[in-house]
This record gives sequence, structure tokens and C-alpha cells, in this order.
Amino acid sequence: MNENDRSGTDKLIRAVLFLVMGAALTVGTWSIYTLLTAKFHAPKEVAVFGAGMFDIAALFFALLSQRYATSPDSGLAPRLAMLAMVSTSSWVNWTHAQMEDWGLVGGVILAAAPVIAELSFEMWHRYEHREALRRQGRVPGALPVIGGLTWILFPGRSHRVMRRTVGARLSIIDKQADTAASADDAHHVERITQPHQSIAASHGNEAQQIVITLQQPQPITAARRPDTAHDAPSEVARQRRDAPPRIITVPQPASAAASSGDAVEAPRDIDFAELSTAAAVRAMRDALPEATAQQIADALAPHGITTNASYVRTVLSRASSAAPQQGTGGYL
Repeated sequence: MNENDRSGTDKLIRAVLFLVMGAALTVGTWSIYTLLTAKFHAPKEVAVFGAGMFDIAALFFALLSQRYATSPDSGLAPRLAMLAMVSTSSWVNWTHAQMEDWGLVGGVILAAAPVIAELSFEMWHRYEHREALRRQGRVPGALPVIGGLTWILFPGRSHRVMRRTVGARLSIIDKQADTAASADDAHHVERITQPHQSIAASHGNEAQQIVITLQQPQPITAARRPDTAHDAPSEVARQRRDAPPRIITVPQPASAAASSGDAVEAPRDIDFAELSTAAAVRAMRDALPEATAQQIADALAPHGITTNASYVRTVLSRASSAAPQQGTGGYL
């Protein structure tokens, strides 16, 4: 079906929807209006508002529940309110028919009016909502069609094909979840470690520099021999442990937009020994958001992580494309 045919069909569906809802709401509002004026002798002004309050409220709650369906929150409360309004309106119409002695048929006709109006609106809006999700790529594709005769003749093979298809889709979702979890783990490590890394930026006529202060790692020494003549290396190792942190300067091209005196304090220390190369790249990017790919690679080198600018750009590009989207609430 081309776009013009689809547009024409949608217009026809809306026209029939308005016709059905108009007829059903007319019967329902007339019933309540007559009940209020003839039986309860209510003023006509009050009866006009009372005739439509149940059906109008039901439509309002239905629209509100549809809005909840596109958000992370639950739409159960407006859904229940809509059902309560429709049920109350239907009961009032049924009671009116019994008071007029119209019997079972009259009661069914009047009671069905608000139910028909609400179901018509519900079915149309559910279709529109599903089409909107499909255009956004949030509706999974259909599973392969395996006929009934195929299931009868080859039940085991049909089951394996269906199982592999579902498993392949689940593997894709699992990989996306792992990618998102690795980024969360890097942020978690950054939050729980103690802060002893500081970053400062200096600007001027010369090239811009990023100064990174790193914690001095504890040296690994061999076991000391009984000979007391080898006590001197242990003293050197102790002095090495007590030495102040090293300062590594990474050159960065000067930026015309940078202003003098800007300084960034890193909020947390990062234990790069516990991270993979990709996670370390993402963690360093979070610590140095203005650094280039080459600067990130150079900054990782003192931690024993050897990489290059091309790999850094690839990791950051994949992290950006695999960022999780805002989820949506279920349609209740």
C-alpha cells in the first residue's frame, strides 16, 4: 500500500470512528439527561453538564493513559479511572432503562452506549500508538512463519529453527546490555576510589598543556637474601615509595576559545588496573572531556595501557552509538 492509499484509509477510519462515537455518546448523554430532568427534576443547566461528565471524564483518562504509555511511568491509575467512569456511566444508563420499564433489551441498548464509544476510541488509539512505535524501530520484527503442516511433519526441526531465531535476537539484546553495563562499571569504579588525581589546564601564548598528577606505584622487589650486604636496595626501594607523585605533561594544541585561569579538579581516582582497555579509554575520556584521542592514549601509557589515537576514536564512537535510550512505559 502506497502512501496516498494509506492516507486515504486513515481518513476513512477516523471518519467512521467519529460517527460511531458520536452515535454512542448521543444515546448515553440523552439517557442521563432525561434521567436527571424527568426523574430527578434537576435544572436543565445542571443536567447538560451531568449528561456528559462520565463519558467526557472517561475520554480524558483514556488520553492520559495513552500519554503514560510513551513514558517510563506506569499508566495503571488513569487506566483504572477510565474503566470506573465507563462502568458507572453504563450502570446509570441501565438503571434508567429499568426505571422506564424498558426491559432487558432497552437496558442493554442504553448500557452499551458508553462501552461502544470507549472501545472504539481505544482500538483506534492503540493502532496509532503501535504504528508510532513501529516507525521509531521499537517494535520487534515478526518471527518466521512456519505453517501448521510443517509443524506436524517436522516438529523437532521447526522448534529448532524458531529457537535459533529467538536466540539470535536475544544475543543482540544481550550484547547491547553488556556494552551499556561496561560504561556503568567504569563510572562505578570512578565513584568508589579515593581521589588523588588532579588535572589542571594552563593557557597562554604557548601550546596548551594538561598536567596529570598520578599516584606513584609501589615497586616490586625480589625477596631479600640473608646477606646483609644487600640491604642498600631495600633502602632505595623505601625511598622510591616515599617519593612524591610523578607529574606527566601531555601537550595539547592551544584553543582560541579557552580562557586563562580555567582549572578542572578530577572528582575521583581511577584504578586502571581493574579495567579493560576500552573501559579505561572511556574512563579517561570522562576525566578529560576536552582531551583529544592522542592525548587520551598518551595519558593511559603511564598506567601500562598501550593504545593509539585510532583505537581511542573507535571506542568513543561505539560508546556514543551504543548509549541506552530512554525507555518507555508499558502499554497497560
